[in-house]
Parts: sequence; C-alpha cells; structure tokens
Amino acid sequence: MKAVFRAEICAARLEGALRADADLAAYWRGVAGVQEACASAWLEDLSIRPDQLLCRDFRDRVGDPDRDRAAASASAILRGLHAPGDLLSETEAVLARLWSLAAGPLAEPLQGCDRDAVRAALREAESPILGGLAVARIVAEASRGQAPAVERLAFVAADHALRGSGRFMLGEAPPHELVAAPRGRWVVQPALALVDNGFRLWSVTREDRIEELITGLTRSLERGLGSLPVLRRWLEELRRIRAAAHGASRMPDFLDLLLVRPILSAPTVVERLQVTPRGAQKLIEQAASHGMIANVTPRQTYRAWAAAPFARLLRG
Repeated sequence: MKAVFRAEICAARLEGALRADADLAAYWRGVAGVQEACASAWLEDLSIRPDQLLCRDFRDRVGDPDRDRAAASASAILRGLHAPGDLLSETEAVLARLWSLAAGPLAEPLQGCDRDAVRAALREAESPILGGLAVARIVAEASRGQAPAVERLAFVAADHALRGSGRFMLGEAPPHELVAAPRGRWVVQPALALVDNGFRLWSVTREDRIEELITGLTRSLERGLGSLPVLRRWLEELRRIRAAAHGASRMPDFLDLLLVRPILSAPTVVERLQVTPRGAQKLIEQAASHGMIANVTPRQTYRAWAAAPFARLLRG
C-alpha cells in the first residue's frame, strides 16, 4: 500500500497540473496516449514505433503485413485512450467498446454479474489506481486472461472514470487525428509502466506482477511530471508568438489550429483556415522558423508537420 500511495501522490500532482491548463492536458495526453498504445502493442509482441503509427497515412506505401498488424492494434488502443467513455454510468457500452477495440475476433465473455462487479469496484475504490487494478482483475477473470490488452484499456478507463468522464469519440479517424484534443482525464500508462526501463509481464492476478506494475506506474508518472516544464515552455512561446502577431496575420489562427491538431499537412491548413495553398505553406514555414513545428515525413512521402513536442516523440 505504501507503493500505491506514492504512485497516487505522483498521479494527483500530475492530474492537478493538467486540470489547471487545458492545452497542456491535451498535449500531454496526446503524447502519453501514443506512448501507451505502442507499449501495449509491444506487450502483444507487435513492435511499432510512434513514427510508424502516426505518420503511416502520409506514406506512399503502407508497408509490410507485420507492421500493418501492429499499427492496427496500436491504433485501436489509441482510439480507446482518446475517448475512454464513462465506465461508471455506461458500463455495458464502454466495456463492449473496449473489448471490440482490443480483443480482435475473440467473443466478449463479460456477463451482467461482471458489469455489476465493475460498477461496485468503481464505487468502492479507495483510489483511482486501486480502482483500475480491481476493474482490470474483473476483466482478467471473466476472460481467463485471454485479452490482456482489454485489461489495460479497462485499467485506464477506470482511472478516467474516477478522475472525470468523457463521451465516446464518434466516427472513424486515422491515428494522427486521434492525438487531436483527447477527451480522457486519465494519467496512468499501465503498458508503458511495464516496457519502459526493461520488459515485464502483465498480470493483475499475481502479487509480484502487481508490485512491478505499481513500481513502473510510479516511474512513468514521475517522468510525466518531468515532461511538463518542456511542454509549458513550448505553450508559452506559442502564446507569445500569437499575441505578437499583427492584425492581418493568420498566424494566430494557425497556432490555434495547432493546439487542437498537433499533426497536420498543408491541405489540412488550407481546408481548416480557408487560405490558399501558398498561404498555408507560408504559415507552415513561419511556424517552423519559430520552432513551433517540424517536418516529420521524408521527402518521398506526403509532407506532414508536427508540433515540436510530437516531433520529439516521433524522432525518438
């Protein structure tokens, strides 16, 4: 319990910082969601890097079948992280959605008694992390451990439900759009906790594995807190540039777009800001000169730019 309390203290500090700045929260969860989605795929023996996930739609050719399968798996996890849904009030719908995203062709085994147990676990949870562990264990027992990716998504959904709630994301979207204004309020990254600084197995039914998970969660939460100053500096510079722009400039509009769409292309700027292709390219070049964005695709692909925090993630 001492380890859990330490992790919860880090989580509370991170949650407080994110609640104080909506732009900071969106960017942190955008980056964290990509990290968690890739880590969850790795735990399923599906190797994929953030750049392979987010820049996939800008390439001329999709790639090899193994990478496509890894990208599909990570995209599904990222979709669940983008908008976890309200697990407490919409338990059946949320669990069904998480199962469909992360379990592939496996038939959902969750029964009414399991959903009742999830609701009870959330109501009785002494902390978000303990609530997440309890929910993940219920899913593990109902599925007999056949869908660990669902367990991890349920863990995050429980964390989200106990810190706030959100509505489902409607419609389909490619991975690079799933980092646009995430709706979750979670702060935990259970998959990343197990693959960062080594590789450990996932299990919420063995005490030794739970101890490893809690230790890893504490480490990832501490790293999350450490990433906030860099994000804040980038946001402060963005706000400074926006405030200094002259009256006729479209730069403030471009920077506002960048806040909700951290990965974009020139056609996206043309469409969203109603500017000419030449005007869009000029805005991109100006933002790049200020260090706000960077190109993240090679020359033989469709050109895409990412906000500096995402560019750092994509470049490893």
